[in-house]
Amino acid sequence: MKRKETTKNSTKKRLFFSFFKKHRTLAVCLIVAAAAVASFLVVNYGRYVKEIVEVYYLRTKNFYFNSDKLTITGKTYEISPWGGTTDYELHVSMNSLLNSLKGTDSQIIYDVSCTCDNTVTCKFSNGNSSERRYINPGSHEDNFNVVVTPKPTSVFETGDQVEINVVAEAVSPYHERLSAKFILKVGNYGVGYQVEDQKGRLYLDVLVTNTKDTEAALVTLDIPDLTKVNIDESNNILNSITNSWNGTINGELDYQVPPQSHNNSYIKKIEFYVQPKSSVLVRYYKRNPNVKYSAMDNVVTFDCLNCDD
Repeated sequence: MKRKETTKNSTKKRLFFSFFKKHRTLAVCLIVAAAAVASFLVVNYGRYVKEIVEVYYLRTKNFYFNSDKLTITGKTYEISPWGGTTDYELHVSMNSLLNSLKGTDSQIIYDVSCTCDNTVTCKFSNGNSSERRYINPGSHEDNFNVVVTPKPTSVFETGDQVEINVVAEAVSPYHERLSAKFILKVGNYGVGYQVEDQKGRLYLDVLVTNTKDTEAALVTLDIPDLTKVNIDESNNILNSITNSWNGTINGELDYQVPPQSHNNSYIKKIEFYVQPKSSVLVRYYKRNPNVKYSAMDNVVTFDCLNCDD
């Protein structure tokens, strides 16, 4: 019995090596493909581990370098519609806070830069595509705008898109790099929103965009079910809202202007202006991080007084 099994195994081995001997090209291709896949996984996993280690080390030094839009992994935003004939302004907020009570106790010096397609230009307040900026320990925040301008020779059609990459790189007291990619999609003028979320993340972002040339949009964001998400009350948008409504889990509502803190109640609904050719990001914390939401889930509802004008 053992002799028969040994004979079968020997036959299988001969057939296996005979096949690859006759098909050397295929064998080489398979080996190269396997090596390429392995290299890709090693490089990307190594980069992921390196980022985690670097962030952990910087946090032990009480160094916090954060943004409302830029991330260590380089988040991508799609903004539509964009008219393609006028400037578009990207607003980015930076901060040096871990939370409302703890932040970096020294000045952070950082450089910002932008690159874009050859159909447009991108510039900061100094008129250049790069700029040095500072986050002071007193305010723990800084803001900058990136102005995207179509070149005079550029002609866009509906469906075209433009890619802008923005990088913020801390150079003192420690080094850390944040980035984001913004894709402007050409279409009709208007006001819209998108929900950015990932499974396992503690929060989701709602990006509201106004592509109109001159008219500000009065936008309302509402939480239909407070058992799913609640607004990040440290968000800068709360400083510029016109109205807000508070709600409790049992559904009782009371109207508050400006927003106030209540026991067992949360800000349920906010109303604010989005200026022409600009966008506003509002962050919400999820009660269940393992759920991934999209605009189709109506976890946050959107309304606008003049969206269809």
